[in-house]
Formats: sequence, C-alpha cells, structure tokens
Amino acid sequence: MDDDAATPVPVPPTEERFDSEGRPLDPRAIARASLAADRNWSLWVIAGAVLGCSLLALVAGTSVGALALAAFLACCAVVRGVVRGGPAALVVRSRATDVTVLAGLALTIGVLSQIVPVPA
Repeated sequence: MDDDAATPVPVPPTEERFDSEGRPLDPRAIARASLAADRNWSLWVIAGAVLGCSLLALVAGTSVGALALAAFLACCAVVRGVVRGGPAALVVRSRATDVTVLAGLALTIGVLSQIVPVPA
C-alpha cells in the first residue's frame, strides 16, 4: 500500500473577495440583505408595473400591454443610466450593460408589439 495516496493534499486558502469599494465581503451581511429584499421599494415598483402591464394586456389588448411594458423598460433604462447607484432592482451588472439590456428589451418588445399580428 502506498501511504502517499492517503495523505491529504493541502488546499490553498480561498481568495478573500471584495465589494466595489474595496471592502471585504461579509457573508452574514449578504444573507441579511437578501432576507430584507422584500422591504426594498424598487422590487415592489417593478413587480407592480409588470402586473399592471399584464392587466392592461388583458383589458385593452396584448399589443397595448406590451407597448406599456416597453415604455416601462425604457424608463428603467433611463433611470439606471442617470441615477448614480440606481434602485437595487435595476443594478445587476455594470451600468452600460444594464442600460443596454433594458433599452434593447424595450426596443424589441415595442417593435414586436406593433408588428406581431393579433388574432381576431
């Protein structure tokens, strides 16, 4: 039998991760923040807007609801691009990436809402 196979290989310590301001990340603070997410106003505003656009689509028609959603996404892109830090629900990646994705979704949904035929 080879004794070297039973000897555990030392694992190097993991790199300590830092936030955008150079402070070390605290796993307990991250857990507390995720538990407090239901108290974040921006999540409720976005959930309400999506629900409102869905209701509008049911009442006024699919193209109207989709156009309202496209307008809301365009507003979100502007807010993310202008407001420093931005609402928590809109800050996902870098500012340029967030604005590009939100504006692209707004444009795509807006165009599709006008060109996709609605069954009569």
